Amino acid sequence: MTEPEQLPTYYPNVAAFVEGYLVQIYQRQVTDTTDAVWCPEWWKHTEAVIRMEALWRAWEHYRRNPRTGLSIWFLDHADRHMAKLFDANGPFKYCGVRKGHQELLSPLILTQPPKGMFQDIEGAGTAYKSAVEFVENYLSLLYQRQVSDTTDSVWCPSWWEHTEAVARLDATWRAWERYRQVAETGLSEWFNEHADPHMAVLLDPRGPFRYCSVRQGHKSLLGPLPTTIAQPEMFADLDDRDKYVVDRDASQRRGGPDRTVAGGSD
Repeated sequence: MTEPEQLPTYYPNVAAFVEGYLVQIYQRQVTDTTDAVWCPEWWKHTEAVIRMEALWRAWEHYRRNPRTGLSIWFLDHADRHMAKLFDANGPFKYCGVRKGHQELLSPLILTQPPKGMFQDIEGAGTAYKSAVEFVENYLSLLYQRQVSDTTDSVWCPSWWEHTEAVARLDATWRAWERYRQVAETGLSEWFNEHADPHMAVLLDPRGPFRYCSVRQGHKSLLGPLPTTIAQPEMFADLDDRDKYVVDRDASQRRGGPDRTVAGGSD
């Protein structure tokens, strides 16, 4: 099996791309406002470096499409990444054009889950063996946020105590393992379509970490959504995946229409 052909890039590296192109395109007022922030030493931020690298690779890919390439790059990649970088609560939160880089953010605080809670995946060709390893060694370093002295973003060091967080972060890890293999646009797509939406939910003060904090740790104050037991006759078993027939008698008991749907017949 031959290796895919490596096409020549217009810019030799991500720094040349940022200096020669990106900062010329995205001219914003970042000096006397808190609406948009920027760090002149962006390369000191892990998240900024990885996002910029993803943007550069995506640009090199889409520039070869002379019709819609650049528009797709702007709308599906650049605008979304730059919105995260310009965000006053993002990775440049304490930096500024006047005051320069400030080393005030640190990786998300984590506690160790009980041994055996997560099963390592051996020999599967993954960069990380489990979601825990991925969160500890990649995601927590990537999403450095102020979660100690603010109510804008929350974080639970014992994220593994939350069913939703476990499901979301495991899904985020598995998606990363897939997209990292797409050299041109994979990492950018992973950020925009997977990591950013999931992290927005987890960091949301109204989300699953609502009562937790870095200072006070995990609080078990949330439980499953309340529900009552549904009547069995309300739902038909799906024996045949090509047909779903509403039970006539059950429908009438519910006061619903006397009909069959989706491929059923009287």
